[in-house]
Amino acid sequence: MTQPNRTRALALVGPLEGERRITQTKGFPIDPSKIPPAPDVILLIADDTPGAMLFRYTVHGELGGDTWHPTVEDAREHAIYDYSDALGDWVDVPGEVEDPHAYAVQYAVERLNSRGDW
Repeated sequence: MTQPNRTRALALVGPLEGERRITQTKGFPIDPSKIPPAPDVILLIADDTPGAMLFRYTVHGELGGDTWHPTVEDAREHAIYDYSDALGDWVDVPGEVEDPHAYAVQYAVERLNSRGDW
């Protein structure tokens, strides 16, 4: 089934240089032990409902946080702000993929493994 207003895209995240700009935490006040792990891949999902979600994952499948954004463009701009030059190119998740979250993690594993970044 085709969903014309659906966006599903991912981008790899390389090593972060300098100060970490990501502010997602699992509670306040900010406890360093509750700061989510740095992601290896981010997944952008939007459909007919208002807004877009960014999900962050490690190659081990750990959730590194998620954020809601009013539009796909806002989500992409937020990703650029968070990851700057560490953000890779956006890649569309194939339409036949049923679980884009698992696909994003597997994509990151395969790319990092092929580059020898492990």
